[in-house]
Amino acid sequence: MAAGGPGDHPLTDIINFNLNVYNKECDELIRQISKYTSINQLYEMFNWFDNFYITELQLKEFETTLKLRLDELIKNAEDNGWENKNAL
Repeated sequence: MAAGGPGDHPLTDIINFNLNVYNKECDELIRQISKYTSINQLYEMFNWFDNFYITELQLKEFETTLKLRLDELIKNAEDNGWENKNAL
Protein backbone atom coordinates (compact mmCIF):
# COMPACT_ATOMS: atom_id res chain seq x y z
CA MET A 1 0.00 0.00 0.00
CA ALA A 2 1.32 3.43 -0.93
CA ALA A 3 1.79 6.12 1.68
CA GLY A 4 -1.36 8.21 1.83
CA GLY A 5 -3.38 5.72 -0.17
CA PRO A 6 -6.36 3.55 0.68
CA GLY A 7 -5.74 1.30 3.65
CA ASP A 8 -3.26 3.59 5.39
CA HIS A 9 -5.62 4.96 8.02
CA PRO A 10 -9.32 4.47 8.85
CA LEU A 11 -10.00 8.22 8.73
CA THR A 12 -8.53 8.82 5.30
CA ASP A 13 -10.26 5.70 4.04
CA ILE A 14 -13.60 7.11 5.18
CA ILE A 15 -13.14 10.81 4.38
CA ASN A 16 -10.78 10.90 1.39
CA PHE A 17 -11.58 7.62 -0.35
CA ASN A 18 -15.24 7.16 0.72
CA LEU A 19 -14.54 3.57 1.77
CA ASN A 20 -16.57 1.64 4.30
CA VAL A 21 -14.52 0.95 7.42
CA TYR A 22 -16.60 0.48 10.57
CA ASN A 23 -20.23 0.32 9.43
CA LYS A 24 -22.51 2.55 7.39
CA GLU A 25 -23.78 4.54 10.39
CA CYS A 26 -20.38 5.18 11.99
CA ASP A 27 -18.70 6.00 8.69
CA GLU A 28 -21.41 8.54 7.84
CA LEU A 29 -21.17 10.12 11.31
CA ILE A 30 -17.40 10.44 10.84
CA ARG A 31 -17.95 12.13 7.47
CA GLN A 32 -20.40 14.55 9.09
CA ILE A 33 -18.04 15.26 12.00
CA SER A 34 -15.28 16.07 9.49
CA LYS A 35 -17.39 19.03 8.29
CA TYR A 36 -17.16 20.64 11.73
CA THR A 37 -13.55 20.08 12.73
CA SER A 38 -10.07 19.97 11.27
CA ILE A 39 -8.56 16.68 10.18
CA ASN A 40 -5.86 17.11 12.86
CA GLN A 41 -8.49 17.42 15.59
CA LEU A 42 -10.33 14.46 14.13
CA TYR A 43 -7.18 12.32 14.25
CA GLU A 44 -6.86 13.10 17.96
CA MET A 45 -10.50 12.40 18.92
CA PHE A 46 -10.17 8.62 19.07
CA ASN A 47 -7.68 5.82 18.79
CA TRP A 48 -8.83 4.96 15.30
CA PHE A 49 -6.90 1.71 14.98
CA ASP A 50 -8.26 0.33 18.26
CA ASN A 51 -11.76 1.14 17.02
CA PHE A 52 -11.02 -0.74 13.81
CA TYR A 53 -11.10 -4.13 15.57
CA ILE A 54 -14.14 -3.90 17.82
CA THR A 55 -17.08 -6.12 18.64
CA GLU A 56 -20.66 -5.37 17.59
CA LEU A 57 -21.47 -4.08 21.07
CA GLN A 58 -18.41 -1.83 21.08
CA LEU A 59 -19.36 -0.65 17.60
CA LYS A 60 -22.80 0.42 18.88
CA GLU A 61 -21.10 2.26 21.75
CA PHE A 62 -18.74 3.91 19.27
CA GLU A 63 -21.74 4.99 17.18
CA THR A 64 -23.36 6.54 20.27
CA THR A 65 -20.12 8.36 21.09
CA LEU A 66 -19.86 9.66 17.52
CA LYS A 67 -23.47 10.93 17.64
CA LEU A 68 -22.77 12.76 20.90
CA ARG A 69 -19.60 14.30 19.48
CA LEU A 70 -21.42 15.41 16.31
CA ASP A 71 -24.22 16.96 18.36
CA GLU A 72 -21.64 18.80 20.46
CA LEU A 73 -19.82 20.12 17.39
CA ILE A 74 -23.07 21.26 15.76
CA LYS A 75 -24.13 23.05 18.93
CA ASN A 76 -20.73 24.76 19.22
CA ALA A 77 -20.90 25.82 15.57
CA GLU A 78 -24.39 27.26 16.00
CA ASP A 79 -23.43 28.98 19.27
CA ASN A 80 -20.51 30.59 17.45
CA GLY A 81 -22.74 31.97 14.71
CA TRP A 82 -22.32 29.37 12.01
CA GLU A 83 -25.45 29.70 9.92
CA ASN A 84 -25.20 26.77 7.52
CA LYS A 85 -27.47 24.37 9.41
CA ASN A 86 -28.27 22.43 6.24
CA ALA A 87 -24.67 21.31 5.61
CA LEU A 88 -25.52 17.80 6.66
